[in-house]
Amino acid sequence: MQPPTKRPRTDSGWCISPKQAQDMQNNGPGFLKMLVSNATAGILIGKGGTTLKELEGATGCIIKLSPNNHFYPGSVGSTAGGGGHRVVCVAGKEEAVESVLATVVDATMEAERHAAEKEQRQLEDRVTVHMALPFSACGLVIGKGGTIQKEIQEQTGITVKITPKGNNVVPNERVASLTGVTQAVTAAAAQVFRLVVADPHMGPMLETPTEGSINYGAAQASVPAQSMRWDTRNDYTSAPPVAAPMAAKGGKGNPMASAPPISPSAHGYASGPSAGSRPCTIFFEVTNIEAAHIIGKGGAFLKSVCAETGAKVQLSKQGEQQASGTTNRLVTVTGPMTSVHMAHATLLNRAAEAAARS
Repeated sequence: MQPPTKRPRTDSGWCISPKQAQDMQNNGPGFLKMLVSNATAGILIGKGGTTLKELEGATGCIIKLSPNNHFYPGSVGSTAGGGGHRVVCVAGKEEAVESVLATVVDATMEAERHAAEKEQRQLEDRVTVHMALPFSACGLVIGKGGTIQKEIQEQTGITVKITPKGNNVVPNERVASLTGVTQAVTAAAAQVFRLVVADPHMGPMLETPTEGSINYGAAQASVPAQSMRWDTRNDYTSAPPVAAPMAAKGGKGNPMASAPPISPSAHGYASGPSAGSRPCTIFFEVTNIEAAHIIGKGGAFLKSVCAETGAKVQLSKQGEQQASGTTNRLVTVTGPMTSVHMAHATLLNRAAEAAARS
């Protein structure tokens, strides 16, 4: 018996079609558009799409990736092997979108691991992620005289580089690139997302043409070829044979201060059924005041986070000195990857509430 013939796509001129974008806008209020390599996209999708389905189920987000060989306009030639960047769009509750964002960073690191193995070189904890932003939101990330960019750099060690106006092929969009260690990039990207999430153009900009399509031609004509500047580190077009587990160490303040040294075992590089259920551990620091708010009266809030997400959360003892040289409390979140990222986002928001009150 022959397998059924696949229906031809009717939106081949789009990375994210108008219909897909409209469906996603009904699932806000948080929206995110990122650009990833083919290898990273393959890890996010998983075998038969199982990883992506698990991630959507765990977070409640709608996640759309552009089809294979459907690249963000202007990005072709920017990845290793001469390919381009595929588009990842996310819509859902803000905390859930942050969780997916962290998973995309993890997938980028996993693509780097596969590339390092293939090239027989040492693995370096260093990734580059790209976030597409509407013009109207870029000022929120830059700040007057670059003050916000400087704050993000001081807090995470990551410099947010944004393409100049007029240097992006897609009208009314600019691309923010963040490069550094996985944990720090995750923290910086989360800050960028929080700054722009309220911009009313974040939803409409999910609609994205593909390079070379009729929808792309008008935009292409207005921008000189090769005008976009891309950091090609960690961009690999050869998808890995199996989606291996991913893990990140998210942070607050100086995100790398309390993280143990990077090692394959710490990142959960054993084989498993799907990325969403694989073991993951995140470390980050909070002040004593933030820790008290995270724990809640009689431990009620912390217990509810563990019960709702399925993650395990532990805090170091008060007064115990950390590797960063402070007496902040070290928070360790462990469990299945999707559960850990959901718990991480919830705890960071809870800590932010305490910080705002003090």
